[in-house]
Amino acid sequence: MAEPRIGAIEAGGTKMVVAVGRTPEEIRDAERFITPTTDPTDTMRRVLDWLREQHDDDPLQAIGVASFGPVDFVRRGIAHSTPKLLWRGVSWADAIGAAFGDIPLGFDTDTGAAALAEQRWGAGRDQDVVVYVTIGTGIGGGLVVDGRIVHGLLHPEFGHMVVRHRPEDDFPGTCPSHGDCLEGLASGESVKRRWHRTGGPQLPPDHPAWDLESHYLVDAVVNIVTITAAHVVILGGGVMSVPGLLERVRSGVRDHLNGYLDVPALTTDIDHYIVSPQLGSAAGAVGAFALGRDALA
Repeated sequence: MAEPRIGAIEAGGTKMVVAVGRTPEEIRDAERFITPTTDPTDTMRRVLDWLREQHDDDPLQAIGVASFGPVDFVRRGIAHSTPKLLWRGVSWADAIGAAFGDIPLGFDTDTGAAALAEQRWGAGRDQDVVVYVTIGTGIGGGLVVDGRIVHGLLHPEFGHMVVRHRPEDDFPGTCPSHGDCLEGLASGESVKRRWHRTGGPQLPPDHPAWDLESHYLVDAVVNIVTITAAHVVILGGGVMSVPGLLERVRSGVRDHLNGYLDVPALTTDIDHYIVSPQLGSAAGAVGAFALGRDALA
């Protein structure tokens, strides 16, 4: 019997990535529909029209949505606190229900879904406690415990943890809510603004920006390790593509912990503990697939 065909929507704040498939490998390798995230009515119409064409050709059994946040789990949509004003209160469940009826729908944050994908099929495969953090234009993360994305009052907001503002850094931060939280100090947007970059190639690996960046990311990973006791910490996103940055973070975390957590993963084997995502840029779409498959199950 064929595996169910799942529609996967990675609903990012900058663009939407949509794919269909029966396995994570199909989603990873599929030709995807990509469209900018603009006005919600127009953006969702484009996404759902494309999915409807796929459905009419070969029916979908479920849909998964991995969305930028903050999200509203009750309405399965975007929370009213999102800085994207046009998207406040927009419900993916309502839009998909209008287009597809009562098709099973899986819904979570984009970073939570990416964490789930990496735990099942990527760098955190078969580990009980997995943290995935993406450092790009913004910073977000997901925590998976025993195969389930962790929620509490809401969802974890790794990007808004407090880190120590370095005394030599007079940049106030970019976060409109908290100023110098992790996202305010270490996101790709903060790097651009701090160093007055408006475009062009990324700063070279030996630029002082990356020494400062590594300090903030070390604080963040130490917070994550000491709070979650994760089996693996996965760091993705465009900022982490800078050569040498991952190695600086590993070294800094090991030095900061100073043997207090005396396990090989945090001392002699840290290269296999703080790692890059194996699914790369496909993690969000594969995570949306996982959400859809779970909703069907």
